[in-house]
Amino acid sequence: MNFLLDKATVHLQQLEADRLAAVTAIEEKTWELKLIEARLEGFRQAMKLLGVEPSAVLTDPVDNKPRRVKRRNIRELVLTELTFSGGAMTTKQIAAAIDYAPALTEKTLRRLASFGQVMCEKKGRWSALITAPPRSNGAAIADGTFSIGKGQDE
Repeated sequence: MNFLLDKATVHLQQLEADRLAAVTAIEEKTWELKLIEARLEGFRQAMKLLGVEPSAVLTDPVDNKPRRVKRRNIRELVLTELTFSGGAMTTKQIAAAIDYAPALTEKTLRRLASFGQVMCEKKGRWSALITAPPRSNGAAIADGTFSIGKGQDE
């Protein structure tokens, strides 16, 4: 019983220390806010002295709803990075280039490899398999495909 009481007392002391730290942080932010407001007012006064009327700036946002961030197409980013790099890259290099977690980048690379869009070379380096469609001279064949020209636009 005594052990639980001691543990509860220690926990209560930790909570009180956390509360005091939060109060200190609030006081510091309040002081910072006052300094910023004073600088803002001083700047407005200086603009008036120069004959420039400061424009009314809305400081309180009307809409406080959090904006939903559009998700990035990681597969496309990986393929673009590999295509433009011109050479094979490690998973860490790709992850750093697209600002994404290495473990999730690895998962994406494996998925792209299963679709035949990338391949893993020696020493864990990845490269894009560029599959450019053949150039056509525009002559349609009966089965709906196009005939291949000589590589020149005819």
